[in-house]
Amino acid sequence: MNTTVGRGVPVALYLAMILVPLVLALERLMFVTGMNPIQAIFHLDEHPFGVDAVVFTFVQAILSATLTLMLGLPIAWWLGRYEWKRVGIIRAALTLPFVTPTVVAAMGFLALIKEGGLLDSIGIDLRNETGIVGSFSSMIGVEHSGHIIALLLAHAWFNLALVIRFVEPKISTLPPRYEDAFRMLPIGHGRVNRLTQFWWPMLRTSILSAFVFTFIFSFTSFALVRWLAPNMWTLEALMAVEGGAAGIPGYRVDVSVLVLGGATLQGLVLLSALALAGRWQQKQSNEIELVSENFSRNYIGKPTTVPRIGVFVATVYALTPLFLMVLSSVRIRNRTSDSYRWSLDAWDYAFRGDLTYASIPEALTNSLVYAFGCLVMSCILGFFVAQSIHSLEQNGRTRFAQVVDLLSMLPLALSGVMVGLGVLLGILKIWPVLFSWYALPILPHAMLTTPFVVRILLPAMREIDSDYDDAGKVLGYTIMQRFVRIKLPLLKPQIVVAAALSMAFSLGEFGASWILLRSGAWDTLPVLVDQLMSRPKYFELVEPIAMATATVLMCMTFLLFVIAERFRSHQGGGF
Repeated sequence: MNTTVGRGVPVALYLAMILVPLVLALERLMFVTGMNPIQAIFHLDEHPFGVDAVVFTFVQAILSATLTLMLGLPIAWWLGRYEWKRVGIIRAALTLPFVTPTVVAAMGFLALIKEGGLLDSIGIDLRNETGIVGSFSSMIGVEHSGHIIALLLAHAWFNLALVIRFVEPKISTLPPRYEDAFRMLPIGHGRVNRLTQFWWPMLRTSILSAFVFTFIFSFTSFALVRWLAPNMWTLEALMAVEGGAAGIPGYRVDVSVLVLGGATLQGLVLLSALALAGRWQQKQSNEIELVSENFSRNYIGKPTTVPRIGVFVATVYALTPLFLMVLSSVRIRNRTSDSYRWSLDAWDYAFRGDLTYASIPEALTNSLVYAFGCLVMSCILGFFVAQSIHSLEQNGRTRFAQVVDLLSMLPLALSGVMVGLGVLLGILKIWPVLFSWYALPILPHAMLTTPFVVRILLPAMREIDSDYDDAGKVLGYTIMQRFVRIKLPLLKPQIVVAAALSMAFSLGEFGASWILLRSGAWDTLPVLVDQLMSRPKYFELVEPIAMATATVLMCMTFLLFVIAERFRSHQGGGF
């Protein structure tokens, strides 16, 4: 009985951490607006930009997901189909954009499309929309089409790894004899028939899952929209900018309606999308991979010219924005002569913190403190929540286990901005003094990262053979000894991956931190980058300083990504 109660405590703490701030925030917004969440959805037009934000959110998310599939499917096909030298390095390079903090991605694309940047130098001006881009905008009658194109390209760049992670392993681990057998049938002679009748049924689940997750990340995009499409609003961006005025009785009720209705609509859309993806992934989990990827690749052989060029271009596309961001931190534009000079002045200013409340060392310290706090909280809670779910499954209480599993995934249906607003409004309701607490951002960071810890550890726990535990009992080990000497060593790779990703997500988390911190001595690196880019550009070093700060953030997350990749096993058909 005590063991059962003990296992339930972490689950209760985790659910309380998620639900209490959100329920209190919901109660406050309902009190201020006099509406329930569903009613608020139908009153979004009370805000001047509410309807436009809803329309643009859906349109750009669908277009972004479609473009990502168009670019990613050929790359996934070539990468999984042929035998490549150093395929691990290629895969890591193509995956790097997805683990890059969104504010770093925004800085990278700003370096790519800015005046005097790479695209502008070849006549493609997406920033100021002159020349070819301006003519294209006039022809199609869409305002700010250059900004929209930049946003779609950035979303495709950021989410390209999703398509590769979902689709490429299914191609590389499919037994070649299946296709050989299909080719022998009359219907298998044509390439189109093989694509529609063989490959589509095999890859459909992975392709649709990649589309759904790309849609989700594009739907909740904030930093990329904020900096690449400044004249456009998504629900996420509008709630982030306007949300500070929400929850105040008698003041800007339209903003409270926007936050209540927008968060509800966004939550319903994300829950529906996650439910679809979960259903498809459940079907996919029943499929058995019969061959290793090396066997399949060796069977097909070396890539031809077109796949080589395609994968090379994709790799360049994945790395170019980050390279240009680093370059922009040392390439200084002279305002008087429009010429450029090479200098480390921006790095000197950034480390001294002359233009902001915090310097790079101070912001990095804050980020690392929050990241370590997030690691401890999310890994401990995530481990014991996963253990509780696994124990329920072993004891035959599968329905209850499914309920706990579903509740543990609730933060995946919430964006960083929604979680930040939930904590903001919820704490205002019960304990406003907490806003002077240094460690406050750890709470939303842990809320957002714990589901990933559960997703990483739970499948690994299910794969542990119960004979190991029985052997420990025979040796006379206590429960704690079996935990330390058997379970922890068996789960070491997954724990390292979960810890590294928790820190990486915390370091790069922008939405919730931007809501709670904004400006002050507790700024994190993402917030510091945003502050710098928000300053007037009269001083020529402002933008290079922001790029230098973003470079430091990129290097930290890249280090954690390398650690995670070192311990992560490459499995088919999932991310």
